[in-house]
Amino acid sequence: MRALFCSTDGVSHLFPLVPLAWAMRAAGHEVLVTFAEHTDQAVASGLHIVDVAPGFDGMAIFNKTLEDNPEFAQMWWNETLGDDPSRFALMPAELNRPFFERTFALVEQWRPDVVVYEQTAAYGLIVASKLGVPAVQRNLGIVRTGGLHRAIAALLPDVFERYGVPALADPALVLETVPPSMFPFERPEGEFVRDVVFTGGAVLGDRLPERGDRPRIAVTLGTNRPGTDGLGPLKGLLASSSALDAELVLALGETDLTPLGELPANVRAVGWTPLEPLFRTCDGVVHHGGGTTTMAAIDAGIPQVVGVNPLYPGNETLAPAVRKAGIGIVADEQSIDGDVLNQMLHDESLRANTAAVQEELASLPGPAELVRRLEDLAR
Repeated sequence: MRALFCSTDGVSHLFPLVPLAWAMRAAGHEVLVTFAEHTDQAVASGLHIVDVAPGFDGMAIFNKTLEDNPEFAQMWWNETLGDDPSRFALMPAELNRPFFERTFALVEQWRPDVVVYEQTAAYGLIVASKLGVPAVQRNLGIVRTGGLHRAIAALLPDVFERYGVPALADPALVLETVPPSMFPFERPEGEFVRDVVFTGGAVLGDRLPERGDRPRIAVTLGTNRPGTDGLGPLKGLLASSSALDAELVLALGETDLTPLGELPANVRAVGWTPLEPLFRTCDGVVHHGGGTTTMAAIDAGIPQVVGVNPLYPGNETLAPAVRKAGIGIVADEQSIDGDVLNQMLHDESLRANTAAVQEELASLPGPAELVRRLEDLAR
């Protein structure tokens, strides 16, 4: 059996597909992954990656789309996704467009029996619709799909005509990857499954130093935020951290930390580090509200502080979900200081609630169990 996994360019979109892709490989199936731009990080997954959009520059497309469509840009920066983000379809349509030519060429030579795609990779659903094979959608965080994919399809009539796609099919299966207790909507779009976190491979070495006597707090802004929004949100936090009886570990990838100035004695930077092993050495985490980071904290059993930025779409669903489950503190990112971190470390209800959600997450079907579902769909 052949399974094609489709992602847009961000590793934060690709990495959530990796555990299921590896479960398929471990079961003896053939797997290919279509991706673009950050292929050097993608190969760390050990999977076979096909760069279907050489020269792709997601940030350039993002900026040009906003510059060319000022009314859309105004909506993009000022409205929330809500239950149906279809009015935001222009952006994912433009980001998906470069993926079609080489993906369609690929499936002419390597025909998959099933296509698995992350929620924003509409090209995966469109390719599956052309081939007439089942498509499986992996939702990201708690963002709704609503009519988004049909709105994207309506913006790409040339793609449907050029490649002979008769119509957009519905996914055969949708995977919801947050525990039901955190789910903020009346009903899911699909089935609840276990989110097994993967954030890349690395030689750890001294990136995970031995624990000292003080609590350890990880600080991360995900893979995209430092590049788009800078490090400004961290300046106030670091200014108040020197008086904090805790060690702060900055997991900010290869971001230039010069704007932060000299780091306090209790703060250290570790560069690009997989979150799973790092979080298991920590007592808490401060982050931007990304889905993978949120779930990694739950998996590690540690409370979290989510810094809210109104211009970051993920906050509007994940931050309320964290608050709803009582597993962390949600605060404006500019107001997070030593007092907020102390509250996170010493509020036992946060730790108890996190343990309960961690147990709930572990009870959901994981990637190995989903392999049989994909096999049945492809028959």
